[in-house]
Amino acid sequence: IWSLATFRRMRYNCINMRNRFVILFLTAVFVANGLFSVSTVTAQTTPFSIQQAVVWVHCGNRQGSGVMINEEKGYLLTNAHILLNLSTLLPESCEVGFVDDATLKPKIFYDASFVKYIFDENNNKDFAILKLTKPQQDEKIAELPFLKTDEFSRVNDPISIMAFPSVNKGKQLITNGTISGLEQGIVKTNAVISPGASGGAGIDSNNNLIGIATRILLRETSPGVEEVVDYELVDIRSIINWLDTFGENAHDAYITHADFERYHGPTVYFTISNLNCSMLARTASESGVYCLKPDGTRFVFPNSTTYMTWFADYSGVMTVTADELAPYRLARNITIKPGTLVKIATDPRVYLVSDIDGTLRWIQNEDKAVELFGEGWAGFVKDVPDTFFTNYQMGYPVQ
Repeated sequence: IWSLATFRRMRYNCINMRNRFVILFLTAVFVANGLFSVSTVTAQTTPFSIQQAVVWVHCGNRQGSGVMINEEKGYLLTNAHILLNLSTLLPESCEVGFVDDATLKPKIFYDASFVKYIFDENNNKDFAILKLTKPQQDEKIAELPFLKTDEFSRVNDPISIMAFPSVNKGKQLITNGTISGLEQGIVKTNAVISPGASGGAGIDSNNNLIGIATRILLRETSPGVEEVVDYELVDIRSIINWLDTFGENAHDAYITHADFERYHGPTVYFTISNLNCSMLARTASESGVYCLKPDGTRFVFPNSTTYMTWFADYSGVMTVTADELAPYRLARNITIKPGTLVKIATDPRVYLVSDIDGTLRWIQNEDKAVELFGEGWAGFVKDVPDTFFTNYQMGYPVQ
């Protein structure tokens, strides 16, 4: 008997095959006739180090693109769906190709293994970190190229998508456009993103990484109405937020900022403190997750939104019996992770969660929000239901 999820996946696959054909056909026609602002990368327009930092990725029978984000350790960022088949099985290794400056085709190849990944269709999280392991031939790159991030881009800024789309027959390609919006962790752009570009780089005019091309499966455009969206550019901050669920500023181990001080500036307004859970647990009959503390108390995550600001997934949650849980005295609800912007439906003000106790600091105007979090700040505000707002307390406004 097919589950609803299986039916939806089959429906998506059918629709996606049709959409891919249409995209491939129209893109090929438009490129041939000069109707898209598309240009192949050349040494005259883009530094070769930037060309080489955007790589060809092949895992199993799946091909896509990726972005080198760490020179010293050989980390690259791509999409998780390039690693996974429909059974979510991981390949033993992947193949990464760096372009040749003459042909713009992959020439120097490395093996790579996965380090971290998340594939959450419902929340449009489709990210993976790979690590280069060894070169496949004698020729290798002496100094690995990489891109720095810049997550403070603005609407109407120019943007380029650099990847290995199927329409370009294995060659690297740039499509140019502008940023039209920054919403819900998505950088909206009129630059063309087509099949094969998954994991490719969204680059600003300073050649900094501002997002990666990602295949978005389903998005609810209105209650009960779903629209298939093939490709979007995911804001780099969405990936940074995911990486930081592994620890305080954990993203710094993988990602290099174009302006470190500017990005980490907001940290002066909040403190990070570990939850200090001896175990994450839930019972078979309940979906709620508890943080069991060494002192014999238990804190509860009131909803999945709160939980996902602290942890990347539910893999670390243990299932226990009610009797095993009973000795732990219920203390309080856990609040959203410090450093997160929040609001409630009945209050137009936006607050910064400043500590583990849920102290809120009001950001008094949009100019301050833009200064601290960039023009796309509103896309990262978490909604707190009125019923949970009593878990928080008011602090001094951000000055």
